[in-house]
Amino acid sequence: MAARILDILPAETLISIAGHLDGIAGPDLSSFSLTNKAFHAAAACFLFRDIHILVKHPRRLQRDVDSWLAVLGRTNSARHVRRLKMTFLDKSLPHSDLYSPDRHMILPVPKETSFYFKHRSPENRRLRDAFVDPEAWTPMIRLLEALPGLTDMVIEHESSFSPLLLETLRTHHPGCRLELNGFDLHCSEGAAINAHDVALLLAPQLRSISIKEYYQTSIAHTNESVMLRLIGGLSPNLKIVKLEPFFGGRHKRKYDADFENELQALIAQTLDHSLISGKDLSRILKSPELGSLCSLTLQKTNPDRLMAWFRATDFAALRHLRLTASPGELPWLTTHARFHKLESLELNYNEVIVGPRPAWEGVANRGDVAIEFLAIMPALTSLSLEGRVPSPAVQFALSKFGGSLRKLSIRPSYGSHSRQEYPRIAPQDLCVLSKTCMWVQDLTVTITVPTFQTSSSEMIEASDWGGTRKSDRVHQIRRVGAMGEGLVETALFRENGKLFWRD
Repeated sequence: MAARILDILPAETLISIAGHLDGIAGPDLSSFSLTNKAFHAAAACFLFRDIHILVKHPRRLQRDVDSWLAVLGRTNSARHVRRLKMTFLDKSLPHSDLYSPDRHMILPVPKETSFYFKHRSPENRRLRDAFVDPEAWTPMIRLLEALPGLTDMVIEHESSFSPLLLETLRTHHPGCRLELNGFDLHCSEGAAINAHDVALLLAPQLRSISIKEYYQTSIAHTNESVMLRLIGGLSPNLKIVKLEPFFGGRHKRKYDADFENELQALIAQTLDHSLISGKDLSRILKSPELGSLCSLTLQKTNPDRLMAWFRATDFAALRHLRLTASPGELPWLTTHARFHKLESLELNYNEVIVGPRPAWEGVANRGDVAIEFLAIMPALTSLSLEGRVPSPAVQFALSKFGGSLRKLSIRPSYGSHSRQEYPRIAPQDLCVLSKTCMWVQDLTVTITVPTFQTSSSEMIEASDWGGTRKSDRVHQIRRVGAMGEGLVETALFRENGKLFWRD
């Protein structure tokens, strides 16, 4: 009997066919795959395209990898895997600095906190420390070698990478895009820098990295100084940098010149053995180039930090910017920066004052400062406004970008530690929103509902607006009470072609 055409088509072609079938959703792919041998191959492309491994212990990692290899081998699906994510789940207590630098001794703790003592024994080291041993990475190496079509790898781990990982990425996946989350060169204070950590940072596959951003005023922070060098040409394919705030027990560390010198020597040593062609990295180390990031996240800013990043990368090349800033910092950006290619802006307009009040307090017009900053932006497709964004600035943004916005988020807030009255989005802001943002597909608005009330003028306005909107995606509007009240969510959902409210 002649073979059916669907049974001989390649799975990649069947993916396109499956995409046009009605009633086949992601959760139903298993049932879909049982209907036909060819459909099983198509479903496998979806089922195994993305692998996420949660690492709790080296022995557990070994079992998980063995299970994945068995499943992929049995279904002949290893070739479908495109993205591999490795997340370290560290259940140890957050007071990691109770470790001394050699990680074998315990600092004295008060009797009332003696409960923590047993969690600080060498037998219960943090998960990060367990992977200092290069052999602990062996299961991941086996998995990487078995995935010929891998294009993206995400590692959520602080440091202490294995040389085997570097070698495997270089030989088996030279074109794989690498993303490092939560990276921290300073995670083991007092210990020597891991040379393989530095080599991984300089790997040509590195495309995205998020690092710990410690609470300190000095710009000379090791993690950040490394990032400023990388985007200057040392990591030629690095396009996404995120500085994530970190308020843990290690935030009081001071800048260490010896640590910086050691790092400088390791970078120079690694560059001598670099395989990146067409780049004189030794020259770049001495005279950095202007970076060309496409996405930058700075969640704690001061004038020195902004100027350092402005000198290091071309803001005109950015497509996404996430920024926490105050009226004292935005005017500098408005004057010096240009964002010709920006498509997505997340602005947290933060005016919570800690310590002496700055010179601009009570002088600068908050609305004018924010409006002038938004005025230099090109047509945005995604906009998020958080913090104390004045109503005139909100209305200006909606009027300027409403015709191009596809995603919009307005979340007035003071932060969790403020005792001030909770900020509110004004009804007139919602009126402008309904008139200007005709193509928004993804909306989030935070609305204040007074205590002991089930609604407010803002909620009524949002309801009226939502009932007349047409959208292909669910709109979600969150309403938040004043400090101390609970959170109530109200969502807009589609049924039979009409939009309804659901509490």
